[in-house]
Amino acid sequence: MKAKIHNLIVLDKSGSMHSIANLAIGGVNETIGSIKSDNKQNAETTEQFVSLYAFCGCDSRYIMQNVPAEEAKVIGAEDYMPCCNTPLYDSLGKSINDLYNLIKDDENATASVTIITDGYENSSKEYDHTAIKSLIERLKGEGWLFAYIGADHDVEKVSISLSIDHHLEFEKTHKSTAEMFARERSSRSKWNTRVAKGFSSGLCSFKETLVGINRDKYWDDDEDENGNDYKK
Repeated sequence: MKAKIHNLIVLDKSGSMHSIANLAIGGVNETIGSIKSDNKQNAETTEQFVSLYAFCGCDSRYIMQNVPAEEAKVIGAEDYMPCCNTPLYDSLGKSINDLYNLIKDDENATASVTIITDGYENSSKEYDHTAIKSLIERLKGEGWLFAYIGADHDVEKVSISLSIDHHLEFEKTHKSTAEMFARERSSRSKWNTRVAKGFSSGLCSFKETLVGINRDKYWDDDEDENGNDYKK
């Protein structure tokens, strides 16, 4: 029996992301490649799935949903065209609840939710801050991992307000965006390996193992997955 890791990436495509659209596409594709590699590396103990939900005020949708890692395909400019505003809460509420309803009855399944945005919520209609914070807190108690990555706003404040323990800030430059995605991949890969080892150990319930793992530091501080210094 294997642990099932569902990787959900919630990606802002509001108009302000236009300046780094190509970098975002490339970074997401590299992340998908990293998930595929992790899937092979830990094939005996875990099975990976990928969902990518891109959002703006006029076109929030899945680019891929619950795709087995080995079947996940690269995305292109036709999939990601930034425009208009930032319905962050609605996008989180929809994508997280969709995934919860998919895996809620599978005791061997968990989720890693990564949010990438360059601005504050400004246009949601169905969900508010209180609802999203409550949802995140409940699922953290079930072993879900949440990571908040942001630019051009108070990333730490927003992350804490949503009860997300792991946040990362970047600047919308080529260097900083590339470093952010490299750090994201490295941290995700190490987390995946810890989950695989925790699942195979059988020392306590899978949920208890995950909650313990997720309390620890998530972001790598200095190096990418190839051992290169982010700061160089």
